[in-house]
Amino acid sequence: MSIFKTSTEREAQLSSTFQVTVAAIQRNILTDWRYKFEFLVQLLWSLTNIVAFGFLGLAVGTGDGEYAPPYTMALFLLSSSAYWTLFTGNYEETALCLREEAARGTMGFLVTNNVNTLGIMVGRFFSSSLKFFIIFCLTSIPCFALVKNEALDPALNLLPHAWSEFFLLLPIYFFAYIFMLALAGIVGSLSLIVKNTTTIVRIVLYLIRILSGHYFALAFFGQFGWWWPKIIVCIPVATGQFAMRKYLIEHETGDFLGIPYWEVIMFNAIITVVLLVIMYFVVKLNTERARKKGTIEFY
Repeated sequence: MSIFKTSTEREAQLSSTFQVTVAAIQRNILTDWRYKFEFLVQLLWSLTNIVAFGFLGLAVGTGDGEYAPPYTMALFLLSSSAYWTLFTGNYEETALCLREEAARGTMGFLVTNNVNTLGIMVGRFFSSSLKFFIIFCLTSIPCFALVKNEALDPALNLLPHAWSEFFLLLPIYFFAYIFMLALAGIVGSLSLIVKNTTTIVRIVLYLIRILSGHYFALAFFGQFGWWWPKIIVCIPVATGQFAMRKYLIEHETGDFLGIPYWEVIMFNAIITVVLLVIMYFVVKLNTERARKKGTIEFY
């Protein structure tokens, strides 16, 4: 009988956690809706970023180096900018949301209503993801529809031309999103014990962009060892960037640098789960340290 009692208590706790997280998401969506001008600024910033990288690619032309892509640098950098439209804003807002809540004076209200630090960050991430997905749809998708890959087929744009291209991207982007959630949670929890984390947030973002192939092809890492590109391409955000270029620019659905699709998905799942576990314990540890040291007022 005690077994059933424990199970019921655990189910009630999970249900409460889910409800609190959903409420946090709804609260953040309503807050974002109130600040429509900020949404417009972020939309214009994303569009400016895409245009700037596009012109940079046009200025560079077609790369002819050892690690140059088999298409123009304009397409390469356009895909980089479009891809990170999905992840940059929600990562930054999540990593900085605890400090923002403390500055607004709403942190104490949230905590006394059973919204813990992890719930605050998870709620912020999913609400921000919705916002930046809308921005992606308004900026990147029209660009993909207009731009053509002249080197492959002047008639082909960068939208999926087969259902396989679309459906193969779904699990890849799912794991990339959860990976960035875990990363944002880890970095964001540092604000509980460190006074200013803005620089740390940006450093981590630039490092993960470099690792994902934002600025250059993953093949570049091969000069440090043939195995490095194969390892890096299995990291969820790198997989997503590689897949966008492979499926939407080249329109190929083969392997990933010699690694079969489903093996890459398996590695994505393992890495994501491991990072989620790390995030949980890091957030828990930093929260306990903040309570002991009193580094944030409401603790």
